[in-house]
Amino acid sequence: MKKYLPLLIIFIVVCSACTSQSGSSALIGDWKLVAYGPVESMNPALSGAEATLTFGGDGTLTGNGGCNSLGGKYQVDKKEVSFSDVASTLMACEDARMNQESMVTQVLSGTAEFEIEDQTLAITNNGMVLVFSNVSAK
Repeated sequence: MKKYLPLLIIFIVVCSACTSQSGSSALIGDWKLVAYGPVESMNPALSGAEATLTFGGDGTLTGNGGCNSLGGKYQVDKKEVSFSDVASTLMACEDARMNQESMVTQVLSGTAEFEIEDQTLAITNNGMVLVFSNVSAK
């Protein structure tokens, strides 16, 4: 039994690391929008309209929808993320930027599902999806 104890400890540590990747710690960092839109027909993110999100370890969210800065709070429960108190500045931009930003704010309202795979984050809410790439140095 004693000779299997180190293996058991390693197994537990590895499994707990895997589990944490599905929680809020997996979201923490900087993300850049690469695609958005309806799940079945996404559009590439607009060139020159950097839409970003930063998930803080303290439950805060900051970013940019492509035109306006935004901020708020988030909370993770398994594969769901709930957004609250999300507010943004109110500048006007050209229609394409405003359409992208409208999609960002729509998905970041209420509770959404999220999935992280290979440094890519997908947030889905009411049939709409935002796809981000991880730009955090890890």
